Amino acid sequence: KQWYQRRVRGTCTRSGKVSPCCRHLQTVFAEETKKQNPPRSHHLIPTAEPKETLSNPKLEKLVKRGFPKSRFCFAYGSKVLHQRDNLPTASTMTDLIFVVKDSHSWHVSNFAQNKAHYSPLMRLLGPRVVATLQDNFSAHCYFNPYVEVEGVLLKYGVISESKLLRDLQHWDTLYVAGRLHKPVLVLQKDPAFRADSYINLNLRSALHTALTLLPDRFNDFQLFSIISRISYFGDIRMKLKAENPSKVRNIVEPNIPHFRELYRTIIDESPFIERTDYGYIQATKSEKNLQEMERYLPRKLLHLPEGDINPKSRVMLFDKNVDPKSQLLRKVAAGDIRFIEESLRKIVMWPSLYQALKGFLSFSLRVQLNLSSIASAK
Repeated sequence: KQWYQRRVRGTCTRSGKVSPCCRHLQTVFAEETKKQNPPRSHHLIPTAEPKETLSNPKLEKLVKRGFPKSRFCFAYGSKVLHQRDNLPTASTMTDLIFVVKDSHSWHVSNFAQNKAHYSPLMRLLGPRVVATLQDNFSAHCYFNPYVEVEGVLLKYGVISESKLLRDLQHWDTLYVAGRLHKPVLVLQKDPAFRADSYINLNLRSALHTALTLLPDRFNDFQLFSIISRISYFGDIRMKLKAENPSKVRNIVEPNIPHFRELYRTIIDESPFIERTDYGYIQATKSEKNLQEMERYLPRKLLHLPEGDINPKSRVMLFDKNVDPKSQLLRKVAAGDIRFIEESLRKIVMWPSLYQALKGFLSFSLRVQLNLSSIASAK
């Protein structure tokens, strides 16, 4: 084979024409190469472990010094994970989420320490109104954007621990649970914050929901793209074109090793997915297997109302005499995934809309105009 590569290359060295011997060698070499290197999807990125775990000591110190203590704090977005075609600039905000035990107490402390972070309207209304706006209206988050702390431009959100745990367990809104489907940078964690089981449950739900939407055989890029896309089904920002339509691809493609590390244990423990040399294969989508998979899926995903769930797409009516959940599983087994997609849209759409409306109250006019210009540029 080495001789063939060096001397022949499919042509005779004297005449320059393809000889029968060369044709034979060419065929043999092509067959051997095909056996040793089966065709791969162009999306399959070579296996590799992350060169280093996500860390940012400067950001950890900033969170510790600049904000009241929280139960859990993590960073996400393009400032944490490199995104294709979306290089961070000086005006790119670092996105943070603070998980707090009591929203009102945390905002009281933050008002005393960082009152300028709040919009003029919220400074006038006070921390109790801010906490009420956060806790009582979906998606149960309050955001302060375009805040500069120690020279770092931030957008930080606050959510109560109880609301987060419920979202992780049942996918009530998928607003913060969806962000935790992807690799994030943990900046602060109280030893008393024992939510690892809920976070793992959220990852397990994401994996098995993705399996219902994937073919029998798939690769890393396809799997992690579907997982990342779960929280964007029905997102009002996508509908209004306020987000890059290639956002999921931009997130997943450069970060396959981090996704592999995040989902390694969840995949190993699942009885419905198996690794192969060139990707994954999942168990047959029979009604029996899907009924067993049901316990791995979040409750709200399979909770659908009777009747037509989306008249515009002419989705078939449910039979009122049969349990909607069993009908959904039967349709997925038959290859109809519209009900899973529609269920995800229903979970995501209203919380994303309410959160956008809350933004008009919590952001100043200057910030709203700034965000609008960024959305238009995207």
